[in-house]
Amino acid sequence: MRNMKMKNLVLYDTTLRDGAQTDGVTFSLEDKLEMIKRLSGCGFDVIEAGFPSSNPRDMKLFSEARKMGFGPKIAAFGMTSASPAKDRKIKELAGTKAGVLTVFGKSWDLHAREVLKVSLEENLRMISGTVDYLKAKGFTVFYDAEHFFDGYKSAPDYAFATLTAASKADAIVLCDTNGGTMPWEVDAITREVAGKIKKPLGMHAHNDSGFALINSLIALKNGAAHIQGTMNGLGERCGNLDWCEFLPVVSVKMGMDVGVDLGILSEFSTYVQRLTGIGLPKNKPFVGESAFSHKGGIHIDAMIKNPKSYEHVDPETVGNKRFFVLSEQAGRSAIVESAKRHGYRLGKDDPAVLELMENMKAKQKFTDAELFLLLAKKLGNKKPPFELIEYETEVRSAGNSKTEIKVKVGGETLHEIAEGVGPVHSLDMALRKALEKFYEMKKVHLSNYRVRIINQEKATAAKVEVFIEFRADGESWSTSDISDDIIKASESALVKGYKYYLLKNSNAYRAD
Repeated sequence: MRNMKMKNLVLYDTTLRDGAQTDGVTFSLEDKLEMIKRLSGCGFDVIEAGFPSSNPRDMKLFSEARKMGFGPKIAAFGMTSASPAKDRKIKELAGTKAGVLTVFGKSWDLHAREVLKVSLEENLRMISGTVDYLKAKGFTVFYDAEHFFDGYKSAPDYAFATLTAASKADAIVLCDTNGGTMPWEVDAITREVAGKIKKPLGMHAHNDSGFALINSLIALKNGAAHIQGTMNGLGERCGNLDWCEFLPVVSVKMGMDVGVDLGILSEFSTYVQRLTGIGLPKNKPFVGESAFSHKGGIHIDAMIKNPKSYEHVDPETVGNKRFFVLSEQAGRSAIVESAKRHGYRLGKDDPAVLELMENMKAKQKFTDAELFLLLAKKLGNKKPPFELIEYETEVRSAGNSKTEIKVKVGGETLHEIAEGVGPVHSLDMALRKALEKFYEMKKVHLSNYRVRIINQEKATAAKVEVFIEFRADGESWSTSDISDDIIKASESALVKGYKYYLLKNSNAYRAD
C-alpha cells in the first residue's frame, strides 16, 4: 500500500458526537463551532456534529454551522425508526439540513431481541424503511451497522442481512461498538463483507481492547474507504480510533495521500486536551510531550550525529518537536548541544560542562530554559533582570487570595499587591504587576501549569513537582521545581520562567 493515493478515502470525524460521550466531557455551542472550524481546516471530509434527538441544543449548532459555510461537511446522527415518515426524531434529523445524515441500526440479533424488543424481521424493516425514506427525500445517508462484528460472530447470515437492508445508503460502516473484536476476526470478517457489498465500506472502531488503530488499518487494507475516529481518541468508555495515531501511520508510514495537514496535529491535540481537561500520556505516540524526547546519554550522542538513529519519524512532520532531557543520565553531549542552541560554544571537557553535570545530578532534571539561566550566570556574566526579595500570600476561605510582594529591579525596590483566584494566581499577578513597571510583559502568557505528586504516601505533606510552560512571540519554554510547598515550587518556576524571557529578550526593557 506504500505511496497509494487515497483520494476516495472519507475521513469521518465523530469527536463532537461520540467524543462528547466521554466521561467528563461537555462541549458548549462555541466549543463545537470552533472544533468544526479546526477540523475542517485540518482537512477532514465529514464532521459529525451531534445527535439532535438526544440533545435538542444541537439544532442551533447545525444552523450556526450552515451560516459559517460548513453545511456540506456536517453530519447529523440518528437512529432507525419503525415509522420514519411519522417519527418526530427522524423529522428533527432531516430538519438539521446537514450535508450527511448518519443513522445507526442493530446488526446483532441480541440487540434486536433484548434491547429494541422487536423481532428480527421488524428490525430489518426499520433499517430499510429509515434509509430508504431519507434517500427518497434526497439526503446523503451513511449507515452505521452498530455491533456488527459481535452480530456477525453470533449470527453471520442475519448480520449480513442488516447490511443488505441498508443497501440504498451511500456508505455502510461496520462498527466494533464494544471494542472487543480481535484483529484476526476483523481481518476475516471485513474481507468477506467487502467481497459482497457493492457500496463504499467503512470502519468505526472502539478501543476497549487497545485495537482501534490496528483494526482500522486492517479494514483499510481490506477495502474500507470510510474511516471514523476522534481527536485524542475521545469516546464512550475507552474511546474511539485516535486520529493522532491513525493519520501519521497512514500518511507517513504507509505513504498514503489522505489530504490532511499533519503539521498542525500536535497543536490540535494540545488544544483538545485543554478544552476537555483530559490529558494524554506524555509518551503518547506522535503527539505526546515526550514522544520525541531523548534522555540516555548514548541515545543523545547518537541523535546529535544522526536523528534517524533513534527516531522513526521526523517530529516536525506531526508538528511536534525533539528535545533532550537534561538529567543525571544525559551526559556531556546533551549539555554541549543545548549550550550551542543558546550561543555558547563548549567542549565536552570544559570545566563549565562538568560543573553543570554536577548540578544536574543534584537536581536530577533541568529544562532547557533552566540550563540557559545557569549558562548566562556562569559564562555570560549577565545580571539577573530582577530579584524576588520576599512575598506574603493571604488565602481567604471564600477561595480568592491576595499576595504582597517585594521585587528589586536594578537599584529600585518595588512593593506590589495583587489578588487572584488562588495563591499561585495572586503571586503571579503581583510579580507581573511589579515587572511591568520596567519591562514589556504583555506578550508573555502561561500556556500550561500542572502539578505532579512525588511521594503520594505522604498525602498532603507530599512533595510536588510544578511544571509551567510559557509562550511569547511563537516561542515556548518551560521551567519546573520540586518542593513540599506547592506555592514555593510555583514561585521558583515562575521566577525562572520570567527571567529566561527577559534575559533572552533585551528589548523587553521599557525605556519610558
